[in-house]
Amino acid sequence: QTLRAPGPALAAFVSATPPSARTKSPGESSPGGPLDPAMDSITRVHEDLREATDMMRENLAQVVDRGEHLELLVDKSDGISNQARQFQKQSTGLRKAMWWKNVRSMLTLAGSLVVLLMLVLVWRCGFSLSHCKSSPTGGAAA
Repeated sequence: QTLRAPGPALAAFVSATPPSARTKSPGESSPGGPLDPAMDSITRVHEDLREATDMMRENLAQVVDRGEHLELLVDKSDGISNQARQFQKQSTGLRKAMWWKNVRSMLTLAGSLVVLLMLVLVWRCGFSLSHCKSSPTGGAAA
């Protein structure tokens, strides 16, 4: 719905009505009596004007309600946007932490394998590796 001002016909009628007729309320009698056609038209204009005023008040109330609803939506969308940014920061931090944990695990595994290999080598060849030195035939000593 759009808000409209009274039309030019109503403004022309009000300006054409004599001031004495405009100041009387719709129920007052006039020189021509209560059944005067001019009074009927003035009464109709007053009723139309009252209806237009009521309609404009309703329209203004609806506009205010819409404004409040829009403010609520804006506030909610700002809150959701802030939560999304916070989630993105937390997820980025978590991803980096998990990457470093994975790197530490891989390095620990690699170090453990090296230590295990060295223990097997020391067990088979001795601490000075004298039992595993190559013989002139190219084989290991038994």
